[in-house]
Amino acid sequence: MKKKILFFLLFCCIGFSQENTIKGIIKDAETNEVIPFVNIIFKDSKDDFSSGSMSNENGEFSIDKTKIVEFSHLNYESQNVELKESLNEIYLMPKVYILDEIIMSNISGKDHLKSLIKDAKIRAVKNTKLSTYGREIVKINNQYTKFADAKIDYFIKKGNGKSVLQIKQSRAFKADLIDSTSSVLNSMDSAYDVRDYVKNAYNFDGIERLVKSNDYTFDRYLRRDESGFEYEYIKVIPNPDSDKLLYEGYVIVDSKTNKIIEFKVELAKSHKKNSKLKNIIIAKFKIIDHSVWCKLKYTNDQYELVYYKNSFDIYIQMGKKVHDNVSSTCDLFVYDYKNDVDIPKEGYKGKTIFEAGTNFTENFWNMNNIYPLKESEQQFINSVKN
Repeated sequence: MKKKILFFLLFCCIGFSQENTIKGIIKDAETNEVIPFVNIIFKDSKDDFSSGSMSNENGEFSIDKTKIVEFSHLNYESQNVELKESLNEIYLMPKVYILDEIIMSNISGKDHLKSLIKDAKIRAVKNTKLSTYGREIVKINNQYTKFADAKIDYFIKKGNGKSVLQIKQSRAFKADLIDSTSSVLNSMDSAYDVRDYVKNAYNFDGIERLVKSNDYTFDRYLRRDESGFEYEYIKVIPNPDSDKLLYEGYVIVDSKTNKIIEFKVELAKSHKKNSKLKNIIIAKFKIIDHSVWCKLKYTNDQYELVYYKNSFDIYIQMGKKVHDNVSSTCDLFVYDYKNDVDIPKEGYKGKTIFEAGTNFTENFWNMNNIYPLKESEQQFINSVKN
């Protein structure tokens, strides 16, 4: 009897969620290609603290709080839309830049970035609660082995992003690979510590190490579109003559506030050939790919995290049996924040979301305007959830 009641409640919850959900896909109006990670700003929301939503890697979005939204992307014209259909196709026009020129200044790009990062750390939030959706994915030889996601509250008690976190609801899925060469690595939950996601974002993990190195130059460009919106684009350029494993990427600075609003760095294609096998205790490994991406906004004289992603792909060699490619990805989407909150004394002690197991009372992965899962991710969940 209890099982029947539980099933009925879950069925009602799912039906209600789908009825109030508006889905869609965002495309380039000229090429018809999907546009990933488009910002979705709620125009009819009464909540001043909401971070809105964002489309996923395939340009797909799913929202349930509002119908009047603004689709915003750095390289596309913003568009206000009143969503009326249950499934929408949104087309954005690429921006036309009337100004795109290198900045000539007595301050080098490196020194400029050092100053911006130092200022950002000072202005990071304190005593703030970030309501987030976090996700961890592990693949071995391009096959999913672990998937975990959760509704997580980060209580930031220091300006450097150090937090007490509480996992409110979670899911964890696992599929052991039968292949004997991969079975040794099946116990790997994630390569990242969920307690450090916010801290690493506010410490500008990824970009600061490059700024401190002498292997990079940083070219500054000023860009202005037809509407008058202006920003600084700082290009991260690795030394072309170096035999080291170097990165490339960019930093976006809002010209009005002179604050960093986005950065992305990844292994430079030109330097991936420099990756070499290294010894780690009983194994050897080689880095194949690595990237860090962070999106922020600056409001009310403080930085607020919007999105953080860290992913890597490595080759592991362990004796004669293990010769595998392993990839691990973590990403964190902030959908709400509140200042001046009380910090809990105790928080989640685990290192990964996967350790929290499966414990939920609602379909949190379809709520709070969280960007939807990719088809391949959902297929994996469907294949192992029973």
